[in-house]
Amino acid sequence: MIGKSTVKVVDRLTEIFAQFPQMAGADTNLYKPVFKAGDQKELLAFFAQSQGNSNYPLIWLDMPYEEQHFNRKRVKIDRMILILAVETNSQMLFSERLDTTFKNVLYPLLDRVLDVFTVANTITYNSDFNIALFGNYSDQAEGTEGEFIDIWDVIKLTIDVEINDTCLRTIKI
Repeated sequence: MIGKSTVKVVDRLTEIFAQFPQMAGADTNLYKPVFKAGDQKELLAFFAQSQGNSNYPLIWLDMPYEEQHFNRKRVKIDRMILILAVETNSQMLFSERLDTTFKNVLYPLLDRVLDVFTVANTITYNSDFNIALFGNYSDQAEGTEGEFIDIWDVIKLTIDVEINDTCLRTIKI
């Protein structure tokens, strides 16, 4: 007899983020957000295979994280970290970053992530979350010592979520 399948967090998030439509980048061109997951080494490997602007805006699930499973029907993750990133340049002052990459791309992406977590039938959160803003994130990422190819502006979202095994319905964004 074959039993139930364990809820797979990365697969469930991939399903959700795959439904995101294109959004305007800081250059006003349209881009589809890219979802990836891994630790810092995986992140560096991802950028070693970089395809330029096709990597942005990026939603990166930072690993490791701990999953608490309930009867193989749902999983709870406390303090899940999503790094929302967009390519930038190192010359801008932070006030310029706020008016360009943060205002035009990162905050709209954050709002879209939170909105989809509110309406998707496979994930819930209690409306509380933490964010941290980073300009030139690649200079500040732990364990990378200047190994990043790209320079990022980032909103780091820390959130508690529950993900279930229900079939994902189409999300109206």
